[in-house]
Amino acid sequence: MKNLTLEIESELNHISLLAVAIHAICVHAGLDRNEASQVELSLVEAVTNSIIHAYHGDPDQRVVVILALDKEHLRFDLYDTGTTMQVEQVDRLVRGRGINESESLDLASIPESGRGLEIIHRTMDEIVYRREGDRNHLQLRRYLRAE
Repeated sequence: MKNLTLEIESELNHISLLAVAIHAICVHAGLDRNEASQVELSLVEAVTNSIIHAYHGDPDQRVVVILALDKEHLRFDLYDTGTTMQVEQVDRLVRGRGINESESLDLASIPESGRGLEIIHRTMDEIVYRREGDRNHLQLRRYLRAE
């Protein structure tokens, strides 16, 4: 398994560099450009949620993304030390509670509140969220197609 650690300050304008790196790694791993864009968007949403909701916009914090790649999947482990996610949000993200499960991902049909959680839920194959000591840990997996 190959690993890469990316860390940014908790400022929204720092997310774009992270997004470029995630997209390139996804394409390198074998995802087509559309799939890579979906994963990139999911990670952007997750990091944005950390900055806005966990850190409440405090720019003096850090968000860490550890990417692991093997021949079967991409795994992203996101860490922050901010406020814990509310149970309702975890249910929406991990279990899809309150999410309309249709085949297509129509961003216009997703309500403004919770949009990021729904995008993540619908584009990632596995999602785990837990509090580990003083850190939030969100793990996202995307399976790779067999060649």
